[in-house]
Amino acid sequence: MAWGTADYSQALFHRKERTLRRISGICGSEQRFGLRSGRPQAGFASPDDIKAEEERMELKIYNPQEGGYLKKIEWNFEELKEEVTAKAKEYAATVYTDETIKAAKADRVTLNKFVEAVKGERTAIRKKLLEPDELFGEQIKELTGIVQGAIDKIDTQIKDYESRQREEKTAKIKEFYEANIHDIGQHLPFDRVMKPQYANASTTMKSIKEEILALIQKVDEGLAILNEVDSPYAGDMKQVFLQTYDIGAAMAKRNQLEAEAENRRLYMEEQERRKAEREAARKAEADRVMQAGRATEPEPPKEMPQKMETVEEPVNVIDFRVYATMAQLMKLKAFLNDNGIRFEPVPKN
Repeated sequence: MAWGTADYSQALFHRKERTLRRISGICGSEQRFGLRSGRPQAGFASPDDIKAEEERMELKIYNPQEGGYLKKIEWNFEELKEEVTAKAKEYAATVYTDETIKAAKADRVTLNKFVEAVKGERTAIRKKLLEPDELFGEQIKELTGIVQGAIDKIDTQIKDYESRQREEKTAKIKEFYEANIHDIGQHLPFDRVMKPQYANASTTMKSIKEEILALIQKVDEGLAILNEVDSPYAGDMKQVFLQTYDIGAAMAKRNQLEAEAENRRLYMEEQERRKAEREAARKAEADRVMQAGRATEPEPPKEMPQKMETVEEPVNVIDFRVYATMAQLMKLKAFLNDNGIRFEPVPKN
């Protein structure tokens, strides 16, 4: 009989419902916990095949049954409690003297033995109650170990697939990077661009490409700005930028270095000023020591500079003739000019 997709889906629904009932311990007189393959190997399985498979692969608890677990340990608690209470009151009311202190110690030993005996009985009963659980636990561990082996093999294949997917996606990302990085690859290598989350299936190639292009543009613009900076700290600024790809951090570095240089300059000026003050004080102290014990000679009175009176000499006008060559006349003219003697042609009558 051929089975279609609808028939198989309905069979799976009924199988799931029956499994839930078994897990709840409702199906039959047994407690059942199912494990099924969950997938047909070839074609589709019939409901009878599915049911048979479920019955073969489910945990069934035969003993104890639901409601058959030990709920209470029955023992002579009330009777023993009455006896112990009376005896404890008797011991508690006893007053021991120095002469009966040996009896007090003996009574304490007796009571401690009773306490230890009761506790020991509880430990023994607890051990007997847990013996079935220890065996059951070992068997469960063996059973789950068998299944874990299958889980590990499936997990290995899944991880291998995911690893190959990550490698393929990383290769595509690198191909896109190399197509767009142009001449700044040395400043922005691929390992600085590639983020671990890019290889995840949940991260789309569209968002990855947008982030890479934005980073390339950011580095391009930052380098262009720094190449125009005229500062003795341009190299330091570029180093910071290539570490952070943050132009703001590069500018902050310049401000820091300039402030440090200014502080050093002010410090050196202050040191020079203090040095000059110390030198002046040292020289003044040396002069004071050298003058100690010497008679102080009065300073001679300062002579006031006498005011020189300027007496103007009368100017004489003399007419005379000169007989000389042209060269001599030039020398005569030069002499008169050099000595500030005014001359002019003799007026004709």
